[in-house]
Amino acid sequence: MKIISIVLAIFCMNTISENISVKKIREAYKICNQSKENAEDFYELTKEALQNEEAIYQGYHGAALALKASYSWNPISKMSYFNKAKKTIDAAIQLESDNIELRMIRLSIQSNVPKILGYHKNIEEDKDFILNNLENVATTELKEYIEGYIAYSDVFSKP
Repeated sequence: MKIISIVLAIFCMNTISENISVKKIREAYKICNQSKENAEDFYELTKEALQNEEAIYQGYHGAALALKASYSWNPISKMSYFNKAKKTIDAAIQLESDNIELRMIRLSIQSNVPKILGYHKNIEEDKDFILNNLENVATTELKEYIEGYIAYSDVFSKP
């Protein structure tokens, strides 16, 4: 009976993690920077979603790590989370360099971290990529999501 319970529990955990959609992560990303609690919830959501092996889940988890860094009070933890965030986001983009949503994620992080950290070299590249490829986005939902980011972001309002 214990074995059946364990197998059932593992099956349920796998089913739950597979049900985390990119849409749910996008909605959480819109509000994750509003509070430490939202950032932590976003981190847990993206951590669970890593069961999906697509680069987009990796990219959002990198963003969650960057947020964890921003809310960390310990300088060593702050740098550790930040360095993991950079590596995770950049690795996702290496897997899918033409993914406009991954470029948006990296742009949103790079445009908000202090310049002293040196993670700002792709801002213009990603901005141009997004502007040049927005019309080619396959789904209306993703296109509207990125247009919302463009309207919200200071990067696109600067000349």
